[in-house]
Amino acid sequence: MPWREVIRRLLKRRIVPVCFVIIVMFALTAATARLWVPDEDLASRTSESALDEVTGLERSYHPPGWVLYFDPEHRHFENTGVDAATREENPAQSAEQRDWGFFDKRTWHLPLGCDIHGVSLLAKLVRGTELAFIIGIVPTLISSIIAVIMGLLAGFFGKWIDDAIGYMINTLASIPFVLLLIAFIQAVRDSDAIAGAFEAIGWESKALRNLILVLIVIGLTSWIGLCRLVRAEVLKHKDRDYVQAARALGCGPTRIISRHILPNVMHLVIIMFTLSFVGSVALEVFLSFVNIGIDATLPTWGQVIVKGRDELQRDPSVWWPLTFATMTLFVLSLAFGLFGDALRDALDPKLRT
Repeated sequence: MPWREVIRRLLKRRIVPVCFVIIVMFALTAATARLWVPDEDLASRTSESALDEVTGLERSYHPPGWVLYFDPEHRHFENTGVDAATREENPAQSAEQRDWGFFDKRTWHLPLGCDIHGVSLLAKLVRGTELAFIIGIVPTLISSIIAVIMGLLAGFFGKWIDDAIGYMINTLASIPFVLLLIAFIQAVRDSDAIAGAFEAIGWESKALRNLILVLIVIGLTSWIGLCRLVRAEVLKHKDRDYVQAARALGCGPTRIISRHILPNVMHLVIIMFTLSFVGSVALEVFLSFVNIGIDATLPTWGQVIVKGRDELQRDPSVWWPLTFATMTLFVLSLAFGLFGDALRDALDPKLRT
């Protein structure tokens, strides 16, 4: 199907441009995250000073500034550190001091608040966007390449090749995915040989090494579903007239697969790529929850969610880390999900009108 026709069918659904804009904004944020938020902005500030230099309030677990604007009786106004002149601890702020004003810089200084280490939550979510795209793209790319190669070989050649690949798929599918993933990660994360290989290329950071290993393991264990779809699609195409005509003209298997069959199954790969991206990002949240593979020092959305989970029980409740990290993950996942559904409908020749 010509791409102009695909774009025309996509634009028929009003939600698609909105989803596309959201995805592009997230992608640009991920690409420029280190420009907006350097490593210094993620360093703990609790050891330097307990006070925020702009608001004058205690920075550990500082709520969003606009929350304090709308709630002048918020209990956080009681936590003002030590007065520099009188050395009084937590001096009460007057009503005039609490009247910030909507356009006051204190109201928007920390728009999403900060965590217990005094690090801005907005900064962590921006840097987490970079990691979210890495976590979403790398394993999905690995699994897609494996799935396409295996599916093409199994569907086109059949016989013992199909049997061997089918046996491999059935074996991996019979093992619970989460247990298989955890077993792979635990097997490779503490390997001296792998650690030496990473150090040889200059990647000495254990957190980075574990993250790369997790991405590779996810990619190596999540290709089964797409492989089955590609195989089934190849079985439908390999006996059609245009393939028989290519054989009659003397085209070899490699040319037939790459020039004739592969373009007709790529729509499945594109669709599954968008959906698998969301699955990989959500899987990182789960791995962070069970403390497998993802280092706690990395500012991933999963780590923000896991650390914010226990803070809901504080008095007063620290709700903003969990809330805003979950909302960010929800918006990106919803945009990719809706865009993937629309792309599936646009690429499906059966729905062509």
